[in-house]
Amino acid sequence: MCSARHPTATVARVRCLVAWFVWALLMLPGMSAGMDFKIYYQPELKLNMIIGKGRIQSGDADKFLAVAKLAGRDAEGLVPFVLDSPGGNVEAAFRIVDAMDQVRVYTTVPDNAKCASACASIVFASGERRSVVGTGMLGFHSCYRRDGKTYTEDSLCNEIIAANAMRRGVSHAAINRFVKEYGASEMAWVGRNIACTTLRGLCRPGLLETQSGTKDALAQSLDCSGLLSVQAQIVCTDPELARLDKTMAEVFNQKLKTSANKTKLRADQRAWLRNSRNVCEDKACLLRSYQLRVAELKRTQP
Repeated sequence: MCSARHPTATVARVRCLVAWFVWALLMLPGMSAGMDFKIYYQPELKLNMIIGKGRIQSGDADKFLAVAKLAGRDAEGLVPFVLDSPGGNVEAAFRIVDAMDQVRVYTTVPDNAKCASACASIVFASGERRSVVGTGMLGFHSCYRRDGKTYTEDSLCNEIIAANAMRRGVSHAAINRFVKEYGASEMAWVGRNIACTTLRGLCRPGLLETQSGTKDALAQSLDCSGLLSVQAQIVCTDPELARLDKTMAEVFNQKLKTSANKTKLRADQRAWLRNSRNVCEDKACLLRSYQLRVAELKRTQP
């Protein structure tokens, strides 16, 4: 039997037991269509990243592999994999890990993202590099299985998860710290200050996190990936452009309050977006566009 007390347990021994847990979940009741994977081009890093959001379900590994074909690699040859998931099916999570091992990934939980249960203890913990950046959070609790309408703690499932994590350099104490204290209906949430210091081996920062100027871009990856236009994404990831965008919005709103022709002012702003900002393809162009628009707004008479 696989045991968390034996970190040298082979992959085969771990996975032969995982097969017993098709029915095991690491989250509270509820079903969904599974994780959504998409490619996000991070302008500051000039890198295609994978964004993974939603509950982990059967079939997600195949979806991950399909999207991974379009992803880029960092300086260490790893595909950045941004996680925002409440967890899900244990076996499905291990199938994602199988796919991750084929691809070689850097798992990260950025600003305003949460990675819990199977996401945290299986998927996140299996990245070759892994980090929690900004306000990202990891959630841990005991593995459990469904028993009628109730959920029962499953010690063997916990051992399987711990064995996999230990094989990847995570300490036994880090993975099992919360198992006894937090059951199926509770969650221990930890941020970077705990996950990457107290829980030994859980974080393995990569160059994207340690290099100057890239950590903030990595932290903002989830928020910026939700923006529709390339121009908005570039502004979101660049501190200088973000400040200019805020200044422009403040000046515009001030002018709008005192304008005698609010309809024309709004139309002019939409025209600037359409004909100036949204035709830019790089930071230099966006800087000129914003600077000219701010100056123009300041000259506008009420």
